[in-house]
Amino acid sequence: MQTEENDRCYLLVGEDTWSKNKWILEIKNKTLTVADEMMNYFEAEDKDITVSKLIDIAETLPFFADKKMIYMKNSGFFKAGKKEEADKFEEFIKNIPEYLVLIIDEKEVDKRSKLFKSMHTKHTVITFDYPGEDKVYEMLEEQAQLNQLNIAPAMLKYFLRNMPEDIVYMRGELDKLIAYTHGKAVTKEDIDKVCVFSLEKRIFELVKKIAHRKANEAFQIYHTLIQGKESPIGILVLIARQYRVMLQVKYLLKSKMPAKEIASKIKLPYFALKEMTEQVNLYTFKQLEEILALCLETDKDIKTGKMESIKRVEILIMQCLN
Repeated sequence: MQTEENDRCYLLVGEDTWSKNKWILEIKNKTLTVADEMMNYFEAEDKDITVSKLIDIAETLPFFADKKMIYMKNSGFFKAGKKEEADKFEEFIKNIPEYLVLIIDEKEVDKRSKLFKSMHTKHTVITFDYPGEDKVYEMLEEQAQLNQLNIAPAMLKYFLRNMPEDIVYMRGELDKLIAYTHGKAVTKEDIDKVCVFSLEKRIFELVKKIAHRKANEAFQIYHTLIQGKESPIGILVLIARQYRVMLQVKYLLKSKMPAKEIASKIKLPYFALKEMTEQVNLYTFKQLEEILALCLETDKDIKTGKMESIKRVEILIMQCLN
């Protein structure tokens, strides 16, 4: 990451939307007053972004202000498919007007591209990665205290571990708990009732129930997902991914790799690896390979129209249980 105090052009990458938005607001407040903002702040996203339009806005002097600011999101210039626009944009960022602050927020970036290398050399690239469980726990704990949410550490950790790695989403779900509990102590039942867990975490729980042969609970999770309009194909993809990771973990455990190294290698929180290790030990290599073969067979049956998707994934769960 390159950073310069006096730079005026920033490329923001990474999945931590909350930290990213907080940073953007700080730069915006430093650059423009509330009065200046209406005429000197411009946003563009996706298909609305063209280099010619960007240059037109950039080359117009600020209106009764010293600075103007452009925020562009998901332009697509930093990945394959927009070479002509990317080349024009690269020329533009070589000589940005003194009065302009340009923030580029990209979901996907090809770090091998000419534009990215140019941006990294001449300007500032900032990566906003998910800050990790401990840091996010502190943020949520502070939010809970400020709003007088009566939640025990174990309950807050349970809440956190069932959320997607998205701070904006988590804070919204915690706000729902604050409104629902009205000061009473938060229970696991409250969290389960009020909060919408991430699909990945629910699939993790589903596979865990299968591993422990808890058929009724496994089907209950699956039917709840279907009632919530989740795609059977999406559920199948995540079940298959979970079993692929489990097979990988089993091989790494056999190689005597330390648990913390395994967690780092497969990008799993350490607590999740501990839970997965318990599940992995309930299977042989052959059983995990057979389940992955069943997942492929299920995918084929759905795509060829041999069986309706909801029923076919239900049969897969039954096969895994057996």
